[in-house]
Amino acid sequence: MSQLRVGFAQLDITPPLGLPLGGYGGRLAVADAVFDPLFCRAVVLDDGMAPIALAVLDIIRVLQHWTSRVRARAGEVLGVAADRLLISATHTHAGPGVFRSSLRQDPRLQDYECALVDRVSDCLAAARRAAVGAHLRFGSAPAAGIAANRRDPSLPVDDTVRVLCAHADSGRLLGAVANFACHPTVLSATNCSYSADLFGAAAESAAHRLGAPVLLTNGAAGDVSTRFTRGGQTATEVRRLGDVLARAICTAVGRATGLALSPSERLLGVALHSLPVTWRRLPTPEIASGRLQAASRALHRLQAQEADSASIRLAQSEVEGARAQLWVSSQGGWEAVIGPRPAVAPLQALRCGKLAILGVPGELFSSAGRWLQGFLDEQMLVVGYANDYWGYFVPEQEARTGGYESLVAMVEASCEAAIRYGLVTAARSAGCEVAHREGGTE
Repeated sequence: MSQLRVGFAQLDITPPLGLPLGGYGGRLAVADAVFDPLFCRAVVLDDGMAPIALAVLDIIRVLQHWTSRVRARAGEVLGVAADRLLISATHTHAGPGVFRSSLRQDPRLQDYECALVDRVSDCLAAARRAAVGAHLRFGSAPAAGIAANRRDPSLPVDDTVRVLCAHADSGRLLGAVANFACHPTVLSATNCSYSADLFGAAAESAAHRLGAPVLLTNGAAGDVSTRFTRGGQTATEVRRLGDVLARAICTAVGRATGLALSPSERLLGVALHSLPVTWRRLPTPEIASGRLQAASRALHRLQAQEADSASIRLAQSEVEGARAQLWVSSQGGWEAVIGPRPAVAPLQALRCGKLAILGVPGELFSSAGRWLQGFLDEQMLVVGYANDYWGYFVPEQEARTGGYESLVAMVEASCEAAIRYGLVTAARSAGCEVAHREGGTE
């Protein structure tokens, strides 16, 4: 087997002040400060035959028309084939309102998106230049006290942080790709400072502790957040929770063991599948308006009764979802808001030895991440917000109970199971070992 070479890099992608912020639908403010810089972080793995690469950006999301441009540039400059590059967002809600993630549009957002193509390409090129001989390890550790189900904190979530580590032949840590599932929404909608929020704080703290770069990717975080774990929505709390997550990343790196490899197989494998999805039918503006009024009345009743803060926050999220649904409905539907595009979701699988890295173009629920582990075992990274964005993939049972995610979902709930099984198929096509059974673990 050819000698593996691995390289890491990061580049600052903080935009100029004054741009609209993305992530919170009702926020019309523009960025007036920088709490912490936004980065693109990249890793390139080259087995001497065909490299694979990951790029992670501190922004709210990416869309396929843009990632296609990055892939084309990477192909020209680095010779990395389109299906061998995974591009994802950390989903910070304190970044620029790129790719129609803000109600307020600004021509400078499009200028920033164009410039970002070059920045990501430059970061990938720097990672390629930094590549040296390496071997891979995989580890995991619990990261308690950060993530919880954002409707009911008593429900189970996957609070494990997983890491793919690259070590030089001398044993020195070259860097790590970490994966954790949680909405990085410590900062609130009132924040007007650029920030990578939880994931940026954790990546920087972990890199400082380890003395090596850390790419922190987000996972199956659709119904997971810091709503019930954060002690406030301040910069201090961002750093505190970031340090908690960073310590868990370091523990996982310390526990990492060599990936199981077969001398007869290719070290790296890939697959990129396209799965048709169905735009969700939205209620008429009149019906959506009625739902918003009902949700608002329920919230006012709880406030008048001086209900507990958790119940009030859930009611507020219902109002936020109903308000967003009314706005989208009045605009003519999600396709009118996001822009016309093929109703196809890209599903990607990268394989490093026996490790599966699954790229998901949206937000799977925590239960889906655990379900996938039933097929692919512990050595698996589910990378959400990857290559494109199709919103929440809401399980059909969850869709029947309603809630914020169901109200703002872009695709029908029937797509969720298709996404899960499509990822299993992609993993198998990439050469991953997939359990032969009808279902995974719930």
